[in-house]
Amino acid sequence: MHKSRMRLLSLTLALGMSVMAGAGGLSMEAAAREYTDREQVLDTGFTLDTEYTLKLANPSKDISTTAANYYITGSSDPDSPLSCNGEEVESRGVYGSFGIYAELAMGENTFRFENGDDSQTLTITRTKAQTSEEVTTITNLRRMQPSSDDVVQAGEEYTIRCTAPANGEVTATLGEKSYPLKQEAVATTGVEAYYSAKITLPQAEEGKVEPLGKLSYQLTFDGKTTNATSQGSLYLVGKGAHLLAKVNQNAAILYEEGESKANHLSLLSPGAVDAIVDSNDSYFQLSMGGWIAKSYVDLLPEQSQWEEEVSKTTYTILKNGESLVLDGKAAPAFKAYSTGEKIALRFYNTSGIELDEIYSELFSSVEVSTVGEDTILEFYKKQGVDTVGYDVSYDGKGRTTVFFNRKADLGSSDQPLSQMTIVVDPGHGGLDSGALGVLNGNGPMEKDITMAHALVLKNRLESLGAQVVLAVSPQQDNSSKVEMTDRVALAKEQRADFYVSLHCNSIDANANGLKPSGTEIYYYENNSKLLADSILEKISAYNERDARSVIYGNFYVTRNTLCPSMLIEMGFISNPIEYDQLCTPDSMYQTANAIADALIEYLQSI
Repeated sequence: MHKSRMRLLSLTLALGMSVMAGAGGLSMEAAAREYTDREQVLDTGFTLDTEYTLKLANPSKDISTTAANYYITGSSDPDSPLSCNGEEVESRGVYGSFGIYAELAMGENTFRFENGDDSQTLTITRTKAQTSEEVTTITNLRRMQPSSDDVVQAGEEYTIRCTAPANGEVTATLGEKSYPLKQEAVATTGVEAYYSAKITLPQAEEGKVEPLGKLSYQLTFDGKTTNATSQGSLYLVGKGAHLLAKVNQNAAILYEEGESKANHLSLLSPGAVDAIVDSNDSYFQLSMGGWIAKSYVDLLPEQSQWEEEVSKTTYTILKNGESLVLDGKAAPAFKAYSTGEKIALRFYNTSGIELDEIYSELFSSVEVSTVGEDTILEFYKKQGVDTVGYDVSYDGKGRTTVFFNRKADLGSSDQPLSQMTIVVDPGHGGLDSGALGVLNGNGPMEKDITMAHALVLKNRLESLGAQVVLAVSPQQDNSSKVEMTDRVALAKEQRADFYVSLHCNSIDANANGLKPSGTEIYYYENNSKLLADSILEKISAYNERDARSVIYGNFYVTRNTLCPSMLIEMGFISNPIEYDQLCTPDSMYQTANAIADALIEYLQSI
């Protein structure tokens, strides 16, 4: 048999490659700006190496399924025809990746693929679905409450809950007292079932918070006894006492009600402190009125100070913006919003802010007012001057800083982005591979494709004068991953003017991956919408890729009030044509040019 050739997809080996329009992008001349540095911009030293020979990826071997259709994908030698059962495979990328959405008859379905002198045969056996679903059983304790630190008011009922194999015996112990838990619904023995008990705790000392510790659970099932402990601890709050909570996440959502579907009131910064006044299974209500996820706060049983009396107010003009510093003893919770007219902040349980007049290059005036125990600040923007966002931070010692991020100025003609700091976030990375793509992990995965694009984008932006910070290093350890909160924190530390997170889209492994294609962009803050529209239009035009839409999306990396921030789903790597296109130097080059050109237009709009 003829030995199939190995094709190495490498930026360093394919710098001069230009994929033809309709299969992977436009030539350089189609870009809005003329660039003559293609080779330098593509020279990143990062490679997307894979072997493009005839090889089945999904499934990689004969299988049985009850599904009526199956999405078969794999790789092939692009220089030789590819057929399945004698018919040409049409959905095939420039590097030979392919996919077929096959209809399955009952029994054996044979698929013979031929690619030049190579061939492979796959058998998918379709069987009837079982009349009754298979039952999955467990043998251990799971989902033990509280999963994070929790609060109970003295004299009120509290629900202890966990899951365990049905028809077992479960007890929970808190302190020196044990409570039997009752199975909530009838279920087949061994199936995961909920167990619960409602308990009423005794009165605590008035004005005091008493730590009760973690709950210990015991399960007796199938002749064996096992023990486990809740992850969170329980605190008993006496009459008149206040248990404080400190936000532990960047971009923590404050909800109008205690559920994830409720309206968003604001985003809270890490370090903000407020008193808990109510709770349900998953959320705490703060004294300011909003609800926050329990896992997004740390409880402070030893701390009682959350009402802020500001002793000193300072307003300063900085190189890249302006700042308001409030010195006091607390880290007050807040709500804030920005419009074309003003930036408004409401600090709860806060007094003593004196700011009748300010010298500012951004704002024409500021109004300070009080409502009850709260202070409201309204900064009115100067005509023709714009900000891209704001950020509230705390130093943990009673100092609160509000940073107003000025819109960067346009630089020189050859260095138009010289005044801009940009965080480029290659989606996923390290331990987190992201979507596997049509080669099912046997070729470049999402983390590889996003890194390749990010490095080229970094080169392009730096060629135009920008300071670029990567949220994930190309040498990221594959045994760990970069947390979302750290990525957003990086943008705040750098006081970035723009944050772009690059991703690849995908659909379920056995859905018809041939159908969806194109680019879509997600944003959260209104200040990101217009720029996202421009980037989508340019990425799609420069790559001749479908423009899907710009979508409001509640993603961690888009919840950033500091600067325009967006998550770009560049294309679908579940689609073989788009997968291969995203692996081309043209895609990386044209996508980088598109984002750069959109940013230049953005600065020119001042």
